[in-house]
Amino acid sequence: MIGIVAALIAAGLTAWLFRRRVARRAEAAAQGDVIRVPCLLMHPGRQGRWLRGRLLIGPGTVEWKGGTRAGAALTLPAGLRQVGMRSPSLREAMKINGGARIVECESAEGAVLIAVLPNELGHVLGALSRAA
Repeated sequence: MIGIVAALIAAGLTAWLFRRRVARRAEAAAQGDVIRVPCLLMHPGRQGRWLRGRLLIGPGTVEWKGGTRAGAALTLPAGLRQVGMRSPSLREAMKINGGARIVECESAEGAVLIAVLPNELGHVLGALSRAA
């Protein structure tokens, strides 16, 4: 019984901290600060592989910061623009969060996919529309 109560308290605390971080990011974006949005990127230079990292989004900038060695040397391709949005397929949902949304983009180098959680989707879509 004590274990169940402790697990519920831990789950509630985790959810509260997650919502707090999202709210702080939204406040920073509203003030015009550069925010870091966690996401996964499928780059034309590394086809078939999801790369972990963050999008740095500011009033006039959209930049990729890779979270692994494989993605650290990559940058977002020039001329990046959104062409669609979808939910992950069953195969993709096994590799990434099934609740994520995949933003499909075109660029000079080829197709780029950005997987982001729904609560961060507005930041990414807004940044891509400003960049286009």
